[in-house]
Amino acid sequence: MLKKVIAAVLIVLASGTWGYLDYLNKQELKAAEEMRIAMNEARAQALARAKAAAEARAQFEAVIQTDLTTCKAAAEQAKADFVTKNQKPVRRKPGQFTIPPAVADEAARMLESANTACQTTYDARLASGS
Repeated sequence: MLKKVIAAVLIVLASGTWGYLDYLNKQELKAAEEMRIAMNEARAQALARAKAAAEARAQFEAVIQTDLTTCKAAAEQAKADFVTKNQKPVRRKPGQFTIPPAVADEAARMLESANTACQTTYDARLASGS
């Protein structure tokens, strides 16, 4: 009889232990699932932020590239205006003009310095991000 009581107590104790361990396992699985969901959400948010940052960077680079192109076009126009203003008429050939070498050299230097300034501004804006 005592053996039966001890066996019953051990069975109850073992089933209680098994039930408690099962409960702990379910709690751990639930916590792991919640952590997985939170990590997926965080990853999705990080990807969205990275995508937005890349789009903003691309838009910024497009804007400063447009500014660079505009600056270089303005420099080219300034050169053309300078050359036009300093043309000399050709003798005995009405309507024809010549450009003195000194004017052409000065125009080339002006264009080169303006393009360098444009490129420097572009590089500085690209490096600073503003």
